[in-house]
Amino acid sequence: MRKFMIRCDIEGASGVVSYQQSDPAGSEYAFGQKMFMDDLVALVDSLNSIGAKEIVIYDEHFYGRNIDISVLPSNVRAICGKPPYRPDWPGGLDSSFTGLILLGFHAKEGTEGALLPHTYESDIKDIRLNGLSVGEIGVEAAIAGDVGVPTVLVIADSAGAEEAEELLPGVFTVSVKEALGESGALCYSSQWVRKAIEEKVRELGLAAELPKPFVVPGPVRMEVDLYPGDFLTAMKEQYSAQMNGDTVVLEGKNVTEVWAKYWQMKLVCLERLS
Repeated sequence: MRKFMIRCDIEGASGVVSYQQSDPAGSEYAFGQKMFMDDLVALVDSLNSIGAKEIVIYDEHFYGRNIDISVLPSNVRAICGKPPYRPDWPGGLDSSFTGLILLGFHAKEGTEGALLPHTYESDIKDIRLNGLSVGEIGVEAAIAGDVGVPTVLVIADSAGAEEAEELLPGVFTVSVKEALGESGALCYSSQWVRKAIEEKVRELGLAAELPKPFVVPGPVRMEVDLYPGDFLTAMKEQYSAQMNGDTVVLEGKNVTEVWAKYWQMKLVCLERLS
């Protein structure tokens, strides 16, 4: 059975070049959501064309309320509302999945020349897993690796695709736009993007073997460098034992465990700040 999970973001979707197009409160969000849905529908249709039996989508962008499920076929389910990862629940992934696909992702914070580079949120400067600096692509791929699932396809801007290729040997990528700096890109039409996704998924379906899972050997030490601000202050006040200067330091048996710990800490601090 070909069973895939798609994890979604929007900044790396085709046509999106501004946070006004990716922020649900932004003046151009309707355009960004439409471009994201165009990419998502093209991906789902392409996966079904190679015999996908089940597709699960996890909406990771903002509050996890970006997917128009009314246009998706019957073999698709969507995790909406962005439920937090737990050590025993890595975002709905398990070993029954053929592969993980990252759609609409982007380069990590600090990437020179990248379009809209960031790592999850504006407070994070860097994330390191056992000393290896990673962004969202790396963290999500490592969580999949914890359950033996390979990240098989990354659909992103050119900088995000390059980051994926450097980190994940053999991964298939589609660049839906060419980054021309932090706030500009050479964008391709939806028709071009659909064809590019179809062709790459066809290649994936014909591949003699899939990429290997990206596994960070345990025990895992995660370090999250934070920028100065209210969130960092709240972290220091609430979790002083886990802080080393402006860095959150967590240890666990795998990436899923340490990322779930960080997520719970983040939710507590955000509740305090609200």
